[in-house]
Amino acid sequence: MNIAASVTRRDLLRGAGATAVGTALAGLAPSAQAGEPRSAASPNFIVVYTDDLGYGDLGCYGSPLIETPVLDGMARRGMLFTDFYAAPVCTPSRAELLTGCYAPRVNLPAVLFPNSTNGLAAQETTVAEYLKSAGYATAWIGKWHLGVRPQDHPLEHGFDRFFGLPYSNDMTPTTWPPLPLYDDRTVIEVQPDQAALTRRYSEQTTAFVRAHADQPFFLVLSHTQPHEPLFSEFAGRSAAGPHGDSVQEIDHYLGLLLHELDALGIRDHTCVMFTSDNGPWYVGSAGHLRGRKMQTYEGGVRVPLVVEWPAVVPPGVTYREPARLADLLPTLCAAAGVMPRADRVIDGRDLMPALSTGRPVDRGDLFYYNGTTCRGVRHGDWKLHDRQLYNLRDDPEESYDLALHHPDIASDLTARLTGFHTALLNDHAAHYG
Repeated sequence: MNIAASVTRRDLLRGAGATAVGTALAGLAPSAQAGEPRSAASPNFIVVYTDDLGYGDLGCYGSPLIETPVLDGMARRGMLFTDFYAAPVCTPSRAELLTGCYAPRVNLPAVLFPNSTNGLAAQETTVAEYLKSAGYATAWIGKWHLGVRPQDHPLEHGFDRFFGLPYSNDMTPTTWPPLPLYDDRTVIEVQPDQAALTRRYSEQTTAFVRAHADQPFFLVLSHTQPHEPLFSEFAGRSAAGPHGDSVQEIDHYLGLLLHELDALGIRDHTCVMFTSDNGPWYVGSAGHLRGRKMQTYEGGVRVPLVVEWPAVVPPGVTYREPARLADLLPTLCAAAGVMPRADRVIDGRDLMPALSTGRPVDRGDLFYYNGTTCRGVRHGDWKLHDRQLYNLRDDPEESYDLALHHPDIASDLTARLTGFHTALLNDHAAHYG
């Protein structure tokens, strides 16, 4: 949905959120080296989005086997989230990232396949469309996985640039047509060398950043790895086998990207976020958490989030409050001075106060969807999941059901889950029938 025709950037100024970011960025515009001076209130955003990376797969999250010095450094200089959530599988997670909504709300509750007839609907407004309306250049580099119909293409949903795969790297000719690699709308290869994709995605990312260093930009670098089948040009470098090789390669190229931001003089006012679409699949570490991809136990949906934004985010902060992918849309919109549509329910909450101060923000309840089923709710430290009650502060492994000891809490959370899910289904029916 293109909103540029109906609103102007001045109409979209958010007020307090934009003022806070503008104050933090004051004086940074002259650091841009090319083209017109940059607006201090127009930061850049880069979301590095990995596939099937586990909560325990990074050094800064406790991995003893996978070396991630670049991400470890980002965590020291920025903010590390301990309780950040995604959906349990690929397509719903991407839908949540782009729309700020739980995936069933926007009609994308399950993984899409090459023959799927569903996709990201034109009636939804993506974060790319919001930012594009405010003068941002936009790009999606890497795995898309939000539909294969012409109307599902990234260039139809607010992105100026697309280079990558339309779906998962395991959807290959044994069952499906040859895996296509796109450059914008053109298929430039079929069955590309998957070991080269992390490097090629990173090269395309660097090229886009260089081309748009003189204007605000929003870029999603959606790595194919470490989704199986595992491929890497760093084979044999990690003590964690092929999975670790692919993670260490991603870390390496992230370091080159940060150096490029330095060279262009734009790193201070560029927000770099690193996260994953869900927990680990057959290999990879969920750390101390129970469960894996495709499950709504913590190990399937709690993922790393590391944020570095030198002009805004205080260094060395460990953020322990719950947050989720849906929060990125309202957060980035607030930072750019863009007001999301008033006629669309947004499940995400603005985290700019947390990013700019390190102080906790109560973003409200979190809900655990698997397909169209709402399997759980988190309220504070309490999680109700499949009628079992856990205190995640004391029992992050979800080992001990406390429902019989705290029936009042279990009853309250059941009511919260039922009420939210009923409202979501009604909203979905109003938009999709």
